[in-house]
Amino acid sequence: MPDTKRGRERKGRTKREQRRRYEIEQALEARDRDLDFEELYEGAELELEHQ
Repeated sequence: MPDTKRGRERKGRTKREQRRRYEIEQALEARDRDLDFEELYEGAELELEHQ
């Protein structure tokens, strides 16, 4: 299959989208690792409902 400008543009757009999704995923994972739940809920009283 011949190399076309349209094909190169589409491939580049796909690669940029994949990179963007990867970066977002990495940022979310890093944020989740940084959460310290004990510190987050320190001093808070949680009410648990029993059924």
